[in-house]
Amino acid sequence: MWEQKTRLGGRRVLWAAVAAILLHPAFEARAATALPAPRMTYLDNGEVRIGMDLALGGAVTFLSGKDHPGNLINGADLGRQIQMSHYSGPWPYEVGDKKPHPAWVGLGWNPIQSGDCHLNPSEVVEHRNDGQELYIRCLPMQWPLDHVRGDCVFETWTTLEGPLIHMRFRCTNRRSDKTQYRPCPQELPAVYTISKLGRLMAYTGDRPFTGAPLTHVTNDWRKPWPWTRFLATEGWAALVDDSGFGLGVFKADGLEFHGGLHGDARSDDPKHGSTAYVAPIHREHFDHNLVYEHRTEFLVGRLEEIRRRFNAMADRRPPLWRFQHDRQHWVVHGASDAGFPLSGAWVLRIGERVARLESGGHCWRAEDAPSIKLRIASTGGPTTARVFWKRLGDNGFDRERSVPLELAGDGKVRTQVLALGDSPGYRGLITGLAIESGPPSRGGQTLRLHSIELGPANSGK
Repeated sequence: MWEQKTRLGGRRVLWAAVAAILLHPAFEARAATALPAPRMTYLDNGEVRIGMDLALGGAVTFLSGKDHPGNLINGADLGRQIQMSHYSGPWPYEVGDKKPHPAWVGLGWNPIQSGDCHLNPSEVVEHRNDGQELYIRCLPMQWPLDHVRGDCVFETWTTLEGPLIHMRFRCTNRRSDKTQYRPCPQELPAVYTISKLGRLMAYTGDRPFTGAPLTHVTNDWRKPWPWTRFLATEGWAALVDDSGFGLGVFKADGLEFHGGLHGDARSDDPKHGSTAYVAPIHREHFDHNLVYEHRTEFLVGRLEEIRRRFNAMADRRPPLWRFQHDRQHWVVHGASDAGFPLSGAWVLRIGERVARLESGGHCWRAEDAPSIKLRIASTGGPTTARVFWKRLGDNGFDRERSVPLELAGDGKVRTQVLALGDSPGYRGLITGLAIESGPPSRGGQTLRLHSIELGPANSGK
């Protein structure tokens, strides 16, 4: 997306220059005249009305509630709307003699649903709307390039339930480049609203679901990285106006969000240059043949109702990861795997470097899950790995917050249970796990990880 990743691939762009280009009146005038005429399709249940533009890849370009009929979605250019947006390498991403726009060299491979930064729209190749479910299949464009297809297929399924909007998303990759690039943040999806909804609200404290005060998340959009990264420990965030009305976004299996306000205006004009933004984020290995599905819920209403409904939908159980078909939002650094799809387990090849596996964002209270159970096998001889955890507020993993994991290295699958609760550092709200391999072996090692489960003490015995 045009503001989203200004430093992917270790690169930074000069955001002020980019903003000067995209928010210049001449650019806005060009966008207004160059975009195709809308071809809208709607779902409306009397509580909420949502519209997708079939001329712009089926991205959401209209959203309103029964008490606020005006459009809440910003569509000043093709990088806004509510739309799918994914990321991977290489950096820069080039196709033939086509090179990325200088402002977006650092984005790498970035197909998005609406179109590219040169105002070429994505193509809808199939859609259905029976009044109950709206399905769209589109061929996305590479945002940084001029009229280059995204070598993947996007699909969305949308249904309504009162003021709730349920959306299911799927990206099917068809890349000829089979390189396994490092994991990248994915927008799930990108959400841009009118700047009148300029207050970004979430619960970010260590006592979720207790009614504790919400946080007004702020940002400085003039910085090279304009958005704020934050952990929403109740799994949702909302963009609201000064009265508390707006749009909530809920990710049942997520914790990390990015968002903020761009521009100084507070406008209800969907074409205004100022905008508000939020996106749930998972960091993923985006394999060349990946079939990536996720769900996100939205709610148009007042902040109190957004919180009440989303908290009622939340799964408050400690996490359970089963690595049967995919990585379950885990990533690996310092090792490689066989890619997508998994065949009943996550198999990692570890060379002469220490490897680290890291979970996606998820939070639970330490006292609710003092035990961890792993179904795991290894080869390469006996070694001592370690299991790490992060608490809310930690910037990274620390050896003081870890326990040893003894691996036999004989290839046999075993159930191993570790008493995390016996460690004095395992307290409060936990926000992630990591597993670090043992000392490097010249002959190499493999790890075969079947499942990880957090639960009560002695849960595996």
